[in-house]
Amino acid sequence: MRLLILSDAHANIAALKAVAKDAGKVDAIYFAGDAVDYGTDPNEAIDWLREQNAHCVMGNHDRHLLNILDSGEAETFRGTRQYKWVHDNCDRISSKNVAFLRGLPMGLCFTADGVAYLMRHQLVDGSYDMPESLQAFDDDWRVHASEALMSFNQRRMIFGHTHRRCVHQLDNDRLWLNPGSVSYRRPDDRDKRAHYMLIENGNIHFRAVDYDRSAMLARAMAYVRAGTMLETDLQDAMFFFGNALTSREPLPKA
Repeated sequence: MRLLILSDAHANIAALKAVAKDAGKVDAIYFAGDAVDYGTDPNEAIDWLREQNAHCVMGNHDRHLLNILDSGEAETFRGTRQYKWVHDNCDRISSKNVAFLRGLPMGLCFTADGVAYLMRHQLVDGSYDMPESLQAFDDDWRVHASEALMSFNQRRMIFGHTHRRCVHQLDNDRLWLNPGSVSYRRPDDRDKRAHYMLIENGNIHFRAVDYDRSAMLARAMAYVRAGTMLETDLQDAMFFFGNALTSREPLPKA
């Protein structure tokens, strides 16, 4: 089988489309959470995942957006410098896509080419911790996966959340992996390409592709000119979608 493994799209439809074109034909798509926030196109990103019949789990930013919607916070900050990308996404997202996010599981299991997989967005809420021991791996597996899958000769866990692509091998038969973020990097990583992973006949391949970030940068610049978004959220956008060297560069002049 040929599997496309994605995570942390963060409302970035341009990156998702570029990855789909670059990856070519696949048998299934697995998405490890965070479809929304910090990007400009939540509906388009979720619509793409739905149209592709992607198998998805809920990320912490997905849950955060739902909490903000339920609180009505976006209305409080709209038009002020306390408005964030999550508020923008709350104002844009459709009711059908809200329902889609609410229905996402926290984890899911599947098998492919004789390997058992458990996919979750993160190991521990509010933390970037990952399973660093066999005991931690097996303890989490027993909580979130079926007992029947314990008998597979190869077991793998898929995570998102950290935006750092990685394969971490704990033993010959157990590893966890992260495809990296489709949308953006951590502040110490200036690679602006969309990161993703292909698993073909059980073999893991890291991939990355350039994409056009100009539309998202233009949307962010509109907020800069209007002065109606939190400065740090706009600085993030200048780093992710523009050419700022750090995520805390002074904002360009409107």
